[in-house]
Amino acid sequence: MGMPVIAIGSDRAWRYRLERMVTLASDVNWCGSFAADSAEPLQSSSLWLLDGDDPAVERFCSRFDGPQPIRLYFYRRPTAPLLRRCVQVGGIGCLAKHASVEIVLHAIRSVGAGLFVVDASLLQHAIVPDRAVAAAVAPPPPAGALASPWPQLTGRQHEIVRWVAQGLSNKQIGRRLGISPETVKSHLHHVFERAGISGRVALLAAVRRGRSDGRASGRRSSDLL
Repeated sequence: MGMPVIAIGSDRAWRYRLERMVTLASDVNWCGSFAADSAEPLQSSSLWLLDGDDPAVERFCSRFDGPQPIRLYFYRRPTAPLLRRCVQVGGIGCLAKHASVEIVLHAIRSVGAGLFVVDASLLQHAIVPDRAVAAAVAPPPPAGALASPWPQLTGRQHEIVRWVAQGLSNKQIGRRLGISPETVKSHLHHVFERAGISGRVALLAAVRRGRSDGRASGRRSSDLL
């Protein structure tokens, strides 16, 4: 007969889409769907497909008498915090409501085998600190890093100069500081203007010499970023 599943939530379009997908699989037994606050009795099922955007769903789950079935949560816009919340409440999967039929059916079969299912990109966001958090915990340039010789620069500009001296690209610096590569590029333009040099190569040479009169000829700063 196949694994019995039931969908619970207020999003009718999502429930209808699930029904169309699940009924395509011969190894899955679609047992119907209903809103969490509906008076319709719950059919016995081994897997609940839950509308994570519906606050009534968790209230329904907390009132359920008996062992909790396997729960697979769906969200309109799944995020890392929602994934963590899914884990905290005992869910065994977190998917987007717009997930393809292949992903949904594969997920149902996987959770039936005892696996946790989640989109790979969402999992990466969940285990890698947010950009702002990464910036807060990013280690400063090593103690032996070469110092900027220009006192007229701002603290952020001095910091970027030190990272440039360590050989980091704009993208790598941006990741450490929690800013975009374009913002790093803008800071470097200001550094070039204030220091009176023409680009990254001249910047590195001047920092290594420890004086502010290093000047590179020919190429514009925008060509060196």
